[in-house]
Amino acid sequence: MTKVAEVAESKAESALHEVHSGRVEKRHIDGQPGEAKVRIKKAKYAMLLAYQGKEYFGMQIQKGHPTIEGQLINAMHKLGWITEQMKEQPSLFHFQRAARTDRAVSAVRQICGMELPQRDDYSITGANELNALLPKDIRVIGMRRATNAFHPQKMCSARTYSYTLPTFAFAKPTELTNTAFRIKKETIDEINELLSIYKGTHNFFNYTSRRDFDDRSSYRYILSFECGEPFLFHDDFRNEDVEFIQLTVKGQSFVLHQIRKMIGMVITVVRELQYRSYIQRTFESDRVDVPKAPGLGLLLERVHYDFYDKRHEKTHEPLTDWGPEAEARISEVKFELITKEILITELRQQSMLQWLADLVHHDFCADPEAEELPKKTFVTMAAGKAEEAARESCIVEENTNKESVVLSENDKETNGETPLAEEKEVNFKSFRYVSFTSIKVAVQVVHRSTPRIRFRILHSKGVTCWNDYENHCCFILNSPYVADMANSTSYSVPGPSIGNRRD
Repeated sequence: MTKVAEVAESKAESALHEVHSGRVEKRHIDGQPGEAKVRIKKAKYAMLLAYQGKEYFGMQIQKGHPTIEGQLINAMHKLGWITEQMKEQPSLFHFQRAARTDRAVSAVRQICGMELPQRDDYSITGANELNALLPKDIRVIGMRRATNAFHPQKMCSARTYSYTLPTFAFAKPTELTNTAFRIKKETIDEINELLSIYKGTHNFFNYTSRRDFDDRSSYRYILSFECGEPFLFHDDFRNEDVEFIQLTVKGQSFVLHQIRKMIGMVITVVRELQYRSYIQRTFESDRVDVPKAPGLGLLLERVHYDFYDKRHEKTHEPLTDWGPEAEARISEVKFELITKEILITELRQQSMLQWLADLVHHDFCADPEAEELPKKTFVTMAAGKAEEAARESCIVEENTNKESVVLSENDKETNGETPLAEEKEVNFKSFRYVSFTSIKVAVQVVHRSTPRIRFRILHSKGVTCWNDYENHCCFILNSPYVADMANSTSYSVPGPSIGNRRD
């Protein structure tokens, strides 16, 4: 080797290993020292967190909207765990989540993965440091070291969700849809039979959006789907016990809105607004209408890493089971932060009750035994089912001369309810009726700050008066509502199967 080559090699080796006070010096072209760059050793970590999602627009970051990830990443930036650039672009520190929960959906065992500066005390103090900066409805349960290749979504073997809802959602057409409703064992057995139809591999393109039947990503595998036992929760405002029930589903993965739509379809069938065999038709190539249940009661219960835990059991802590201390913390947070809030919010906002009222807008006219799906018509199958229920359980009076009916004194004591304080005639002359009968009902108009007015049934059997907007009104004979709302006015109106204003 020549002397010139030896000198060049010596300079190159010296430049590669030049270290000054733990910093590798960066030199400019002119050979002068430049800006020093710190070499920070990093590692992959898994984070277990729980959150109440009713105030957030889902898990994933959305600019201009509050999200779970937005709050979490802001807290990590304040602690100095990530840079400003990483805050604006989370992919720079490989931030991922196991499941993208929708708006208003909560979680008790959500898993996030990220690359952070290596520290030995993340598992001890990391959760407390973050919780001090996070809002009360987001709690970090713990942190653990993960493999460098860990990906919380791709390495997840299964996910378990629960859905909590009032049992009156499963009321039959001849039963009252109100807070006094108590579900029967026969109905629970029927629910479990319907839920079992979803087990296995199916094409769920009808249970999501922006996907076609030929899209292979619409196929999902459901491991289990069960209905639990009912339980009572006391409503302090109305001083009454309301019955709730929980549905639990475990699957490898789910498409957007899939769980809420599966539950919405089961509710529709149990309420006899649709054929049972219609569920099987939703897996076929025809695009059909599947109602989506409210997001309030949906909860991510657990993310499973069975294969990951088994493969790395000798080198890393498991990510499915975080130990008894973490489980005790989860149980406490789950009830106080999530479950209790879901029940209270449901009683205050009555999201399920309002959703049941909007079922009339769905098209349930299709007979699943038919070779082809008929075109959508004004008379839905729900109207037909309601008409049949009304004929069996209601006092029907032919009314060909008047457009409205006022309840008599005897009618006021129907079902043992308190007599109405005030009665008014409502003229429905501008309405076109599908039904040929007039049913005596008494309804309660709930005044709200918006133009939308929602009717509540107080006295009737098998009749429900649904929604009234400024320009149209729809009715359907089904289970009545009973709601004790303040500042309300009582009316007596006829009960058509379904109606629509001509204007």
